[in-house]
Formats: sequence, C-alpha cells, structure tokens
Amino acid sequence: MSKALNLIRSLRQKIRRYIYYIYLDVWLISGTELHSGENFTICYAGNTAYKNYLVGLVFGDQYDEVYYGKNWLHNVFRIANQNIQDCSMMVLEINERLQKLIKRKKDFCIPLWVRGEIDIPLTVSNRGVKSDMRKIRKNNLKFEVTTEKSQFHRFYHDMYLPYMTNRHGNKNVATCYDELMRYWESGTCELLLIKKENEYISGMVIVFEENSPRLFILGIKDGNLSYQKCGAGAATYHFAASYLAKHGHRSLYLGGSRAFLKDGVLKFKKRLGLRLISKSERGFLVKPLSPSTGLKGFFLRNPFIYTHRGRLDAAIFVEGDEVCSCDENLEDLCKSFYLNGLSQVNIYPLKVNGSNPKWGAPPQFSDKITILSAEHIFAPTLR
Repeated sequence: MSKALNLIRSLRQKIRRYIYYIYLDVWLISGTELHSGENFTICYAGNTAYKNYLVGLVFGDQYDEVYYGKNWLHNVFRIANQNIQDCSMMVLEINERLQKLIKRKKDFCIPLWVRGEIDIPLTVSNRGVKSDMRKIRKNNLKFEVTTEKSQFHRFYHDMYLPYMTNRHGNKNVATCYDELMRYWESGTCELLLIKKENEYISGMVIVFEENSPRLFILGIKDGNLSYQKCGAGAATYHFAASYLAKHGHRSLYLGGSRAFLKDGVLKFKKRLGLRLISKSERGFLVKPLSPSTGLKGFFLRNPFIYTHRGRLDAAIFVEGDEVCSCDENLEDLCKSFYLNGLSQVNIYPLKVNGSNPKWGAPPQFSDKITILSAEHIFAPTLR
C-alpha cells in the first residue's frame, strides 16, 4: 500500500511540475525602449519577479501592462499573434526541455541564472582587486566571523531584507529565513560581518558544502547605499576569500548571477576572476516577432549569455560594421564581455546599407570571437 501511495505522490508532483511549466501568467507590456527611445511592446509569459527584472532592462520604471491571467502555453502564442502589429518580441520563461521543442533559429535561450566560482586567494595583481583593497584600507574596514543565532537574526532583518528591498522592491524579495535557519541548525554555515569603526555595516552568509564553500546571501545595513560606496559589499567578498583561503580552501562558489553582461553583480564577480561552471534549467526564451527600432534597441543595449549547442556563448549586438573592421574594437569588446567558461563571443553587426557582408574575425580572435549576420533575427514572423 505504501508503495502505491508513494507512486501516486510522485505522479502528482510530476503533474504539478509539468503544469507549472506550461500554465503561465501572461502580460502584454508597452513602453519606451531605453536605447532607441521608441515605443516597444513585449508579450511576456512567466513569473512576476523575473518579468519585472526583464521589463526593467527594457523600459526602466515607466511602462504600461495588461494582465491576461494564467494561460496554457499554446494560448500565449495566440495572444502574441493577435497583437502582432504592436508586439515585436515574445519572452517565455520556461525550462530547457520546452525551449528545445519550440525554439527557432532566430530565438535566444537566456538562462535565468549563470553560476560560477573563483580561485582563492584572490590575485592581488588584478586591477579590480587592487581598487577594492584600496577602498577597504581607506575606510579601515575589518571583519568578524560568528555562528551566534542572534547575529544571524539581526543580519537577516537589518541587512539582508533592507538591501534586497532596496534593489528589487518589496514584491521581489526572496524570503529565505527558514532556509538560513536550517543551515544554522545543521552547523554548515557561518556569518561574516564587516565592521567600520564600531558599527556592523554589511554581512555575508557562507555555507560549507561538499565541493567548496558557497556565498549564500549578502546584506547591507538598512540597505544604505552610502555603506556600499565605502566598500561594504566588496569587502564581504574579499574578506570571505581571504578567510576561507587561510582555512585551506582553494575555490569559492559565488552562486548565481544574471545572464546579462552589463549586470552590476556579474561585472563585479568578473573582476574577482569569475569562472562560469553551470546555469539554471529555466530561462528566458526570447522570440523576435517583427522588426522594429525598439527590438534592435533592446539587443543593442543588453548583451547577454545564452545557451547554444549545449554551451554558453555571449551575444553582442553592435551598430554598423565599423566595430568589426577594427582589431582594437574587437579586442575592447572581448575584454569587456568575455568571461572564463564562455565558449564563444558572438558579435552581430546590425544591417546598415543593404545586406550584411560576411565578416570573419581576425586570426588572433578566432578562438574567442565569431562575427555573425543579424539579418535573419529581424525578419518578420508570426511565431
């Protein structure tokens, strides 16, 4: 009897998970695209928090949205098609298996999160590390490590929640107190606190896992940006790396980062020597529907990491072909956006006069850069 019950429970869980993947909240969102300054409309299907993040990249804080309620996946296409004259892009927040089933050549699968690690101790010759250390010394920041429960509680309420609310708003804060307490009760975590004179200004929870330590959650006191400017956030990473290296660890798992290459957290982790090692199963399936200035503006403003043939590549859109005809420009792009763990940086020059010629990357960049035509991406389509 117990085996039958377990089988039923397992089947129910699979059905719920399947429905979760194909029964989605749907919005039609319109506003002024930030790069082009032109009107732009997106059909989005997925989760509120991730929708708000992506919409912020496209429109900032000013946009209008119409909520269509929950819909089965096939109905999302119907809604987008009904609004095809205005809607230039559809975004589906779905898992990798579904992406493979409905992805076209012109679509991009952007992971919700990319995960990475760094080698420790940090290399002092790194320019970004030097800059952070100067700020830490200038403000005389120190650190302490504790396992006291009361300190975890204060950190969570006085640092983590205000910091996350400041960054993402009340609706998008991940409430992970129960998970934090489970780590504490199992004795697998420590709290690193940053101190300026006699005041704790930031903190970071370190979780000890089988392969390497993991940085779990970070907080800044009261979410106050003035503490961030004096190095409170950077200090948590640097002191955590130093502390763990002294205790015999050689790598540090930094957790997830957004897959958009201009994201501030991802750029900071890159300065520390981030190496990508995995990605989330779920992601944004970005489907261009019809050509528009707003659609091109979105791609120009938001270079991203995407999955391509089972690997992680970067996509960078540039205006015209002048970037691709100059080795120095290609080198600058590579320095700005290449991350360890990426297979390739793919550059898409947008069509200027007539059709795009077929460029080839110079030999010195052939192992990292590929120059591709963007023409097919902006061809009109209903689906």
